[in-house]
Amino acid sequence: MAKAGSRIFAHDNTRKRLRSEQFIEAFNSKVPASPDIALPILTFSRSLTLYHNGEELHLAYVQPAHTDTDIFIHFAKANVLHAGDLFFNGMYPFIDSSTKGWIGGMVKAADKILAVVDDKTKIIPGHGALSTKEQFKQYRDMLVTVHERIAPLVKSGKSVEDTVAAKPLADLDDKWGKGFMKPDMFVKIVYGGIKKFGM
Repeated sequence: MAKAGSRIFAHDNTRKRLRSEQFIEAFNSKVPASPDIALPILTFSRSLTLYHNGEELHLAYVQPAHTDTDIFIHFAKANVLHAGDLFFNGMYPFIDSSTKGWIGGMVKAADKILAVVDDKTKIIPGHGALSTKEQFKQYRDMLVTVHERIAPLVKSGKSVEDTVAAKPLADLDDKWGKGFMKPDMFVKIVYGGIKKFGM
């Protein structure tokens, strides 16, 4: 994209992570450092507003959720919000605890997005179809339920294997577990993030 002339803006952490090799624990894989041309030319810590082609773009950082680099972009005049990988529409999300992502952060990020959108906002997910506020709220409520069910199991000292075997999300799996993040793997990822970063 940079070679084609795109100007890349991102959160401070994005540039830091792109400059060095990253390890994704859930997939046991390494991502090599990006070449200099691919690095953001402008970074920000909390928020940034751009004025372009008559539009106002509000870029907002959220505390670690999917990763520690997450932002969402609100196109204020068009009333469109791009949620990126903070939103996997109709499916369990991938949450990368290798980069400080965890389920509690996903819930907080969803709440922050809900405070920005209205019933007419078009919400673009990182994965899945274009969404309404109501569909996004259903996703947020699912995240809350997941957190409420798995956190007590972690706190009680259950192992990740026992937690997976307990099928704590069995009643949710038919609706949310048919994406690329399968139910058992999702429980394992949520467990690991809670254990690392909080209840």
